[in-house]
Amino acid sequence: MQKKFGKILFFGIGGGNDIFSTTLAMASLWNIGWRWEECAVAGVLSPFHSYTLCETKIPDVDIIDPGSSRFLDRRFDGEKKIAFVDAAMSNLVKDLHPYNANKVFGFWLRKGSESIAKGLNGLAEEYEFTVLVDIGGDCFYHGPEDKHVLSPMFDSLALAGFNSSKMKGVLFEAGPGTDGELEPDSLLEALKENNAASYPLAENTINWWETIYNKYIKKVRPGRTVPMTIAGYRSYDGIMKKKYRARAQMGNQRFYKYFYQKILTNLCKNFYLVTDPLTIKNPFTICSNNVIQWFIAAQSYQFRTNCEANLQYIWLESGKLVQFLTPSPLFKEETQMEIINIGLRELSTGVYDQALMFESDWIEVPKKIRKKFRILGETHNVSNHLIYVAPKR
Repeated sequence: MQKKFGKILFFGIGGGNDIFSTTLAMASLWNIGWRWEECAVAGVLSPFHSYTLCETKIPDVDIIDPGSSRFLDRRFDGEKKIAFVDAAMSNLVKDLHPYNANKVFGFWLRKGSESIAKGLNGLAEEYEFTVLVDIGGDCFYHGPEDKHVLSPMFDSLALAGFNSSKMKGVLFEAGPGTDGELEPDSLLEALKENNAASYPLAENTINWWETIYNKYIKKVRPGRTVPMTIAGYRSYDGIMKKKYRARAQMGNQRFYKYFYQKILTNLCKNFYLVTDPLTIKNPFTICSNNVIQWFIAAQSYQFRTNCEANLQYIWLESGKLVQFLTPSPLFKEETQMEIINIGLRELSTGVYDQALMFESDWIEVPKKIRKKFRILGETHNVSNHLIYVAPKR
């Protein structure tokens, strides 16, 4: 499968360790005859965090270097430095230049899919082709039947942005099921309906990938997809059954929901190419110009889905800090209400300015607590309304 390029972009679309998994895509495509003179790596930058980065001339695209940092910020607690795997990836690229890689970009998601589209169009002047990289298969999210999907948001926004851009490209998929999100039947259906071409993963590629993961990534962000993909590749069992969890954090309190995921190990012994990413029928591939707009539009399709926005904080253009006080539906109802009550206490003490809530949750809050707040407004394009709540002043 000979292909030759000048410059190519490897884009880890799902956040987390997808940016590191671009190295698996590089090695695997090189093994089947692809060649390029130079390549760059890219990942997504969460709209819920702040960063120290090197700006470029391209809107919403920055350079990530080994000294780049990521911060979680809330008004009450101030800024807190948190792990940033993209900086570790930049260090790897600086040291090894794997497969002629020489830069690491970060695509902002603060303007939703519009940021991705504009960023790709800006880079299209230099990079002629993009390889979208997803490990685990959550970009193939089908809808409510995928009951324990954990993080469909970043992949969906990146896919929507790519589809709106003028960039040409393919999707590279490996380790289907290792992220604990889609069951084997759903993954097999997705690979079939998108005419995904299958190629065997080389053992020496997996060994090399594991070596650089252990040296550069594991200490920063261990994750699950990389070690589980490696375990699936090496397993002699047809099916692995592994325990996964959904997690939520409010202040110092953490909440967990555990479930089991089946992983077909034969799927982990290959990688897959979808030559036309436009064929992927992910219902959350919604064009948007900000994250709240995406969230509201997603609720029009499906009421309550676990996603990266749940319980996160985001700054509005007005300077107000808003929390998505929308606990994951994977938790029991009593746990969801416990989380909401904690969030409202924090709202009343000034940790943030406004809460975005489901109206159906709001009416379950005890009346004596609701009296302390006022409703600022509501959305009208979803069957289960979302409302903005703020303290009475």
